Amino acid sequence: MNLFSRYKLHLLFWAVYFIFWTSFPVLAFHVPLLHTFLSTIGYAIGQGGISYACIYWLIPRYFVAKRYGTFILLLLAGLIVSSVFIVAWLTGLYALLGGSMGYSLRTEFLYVLMGDFYTLFIFVAIKLVRDKVKDGKRHQQLEKEKTENELQFLKSQMNPHFLFNAINSIYVLIKKDPDFAAQTLVKFADMLRYQLYECNADKIPIEKEIVYLDNYIELERLRKGTAIDVRYAVSERACNFQIAPLLIIPFVENAFKYVSSYPDRPNFVRIDLDCQDDLFELKVENSMDDDIPLPKDRSWGGIGLENVKRRLELIYNSRHALCISAKDNVYSVLLTIKTE
Repeated sequence: MNLFSRYKLHLLFWAVYFIFWTSFPVLAFHVPLLHTFLSTIGYAIGQGGISYACIYWLIPRYFVAKRYGTFILLLLAGLIVSSVFIVAWLTGLYALLGGSMGYSLRTEFLYVLMGDFYTLFIFVAIKLVRDKVKDGKRHQQLEKEKTENELQFLKSQMNPHFLFNAINSIYVLIKKDPDFAAQTLVKFADMLRYQLYECNADKIPIEKEIVYLDNYIELERLRKGTAIDVRYAVSERACNFQIAPLLIIPFVENAFKYVSSYPDRPNFVRIDLDCQDDLFELKVENSMDDDIPLPKDRSWGGIGLENVKRRLELIYNSRHALCISAKDNVYSVLLTIKTE
């Protein structure tokens, strides 16, 4: 770090200090310039000494450590030593250059002590403000890094979850029909490419997420065949905005995972995407088996769904709403996100 850059505020303070206390007596009281300059040197040494000793030694070593009694005693001793030094400097200066202080030593000492206290107060206030600002920035940076690390962890957890489901689908298709398996492998490769190369950004175009969703739903259609009625609709308005990657797919995965398997009733998955007035809406429904018990804590879904809930809280906070319900053997998810 550049030396001037590191100490520029100190240099600026003392430059202003010397200019003011050297010029003010000359302009106001017509005191000789040499006299005021030499007097200011004495004040700067005494006041700077106690001020720097306080902010860089007394406060870190005693005040922060809650040794308040020792801190107060040493601070008072330092103020007295500083004031005695300045009075002695001024006395010698007056003797050397001639003239008189105009006050008794006692009055001069009290005046100097008061000046030391004011200067010390300014130094401590500046130090506390700077430390507060630095701590605030450091805290914000730590929170940002914590959030980013947590998001990366959640996204990394979703990849194994997806891989398990996709590989299991391909395994089933290989046994059923090799041609279907070949088509699935192509779509699976596209999905992996999306996860590996497209999902590193914080936000991606919704169009890319929809293409990924298209491939996944097509894969599930091939795997499930005619056993499940899949209705998938994307509004023309669902375009031209950014969204965090891999937010939609866990809800769709969850629907296919827990869809019913009635032999005599319809089994269905319905997925609708829309966007209107800067409000993106995802609606996912699936039929449920009769014998699936409702969770007491209403915490539906597995690892993937719980992770996406956490990601929504971290990324969108109050700019999203998530409603999950189960009624009349239909499991429903309604997600809305403010796109701007």
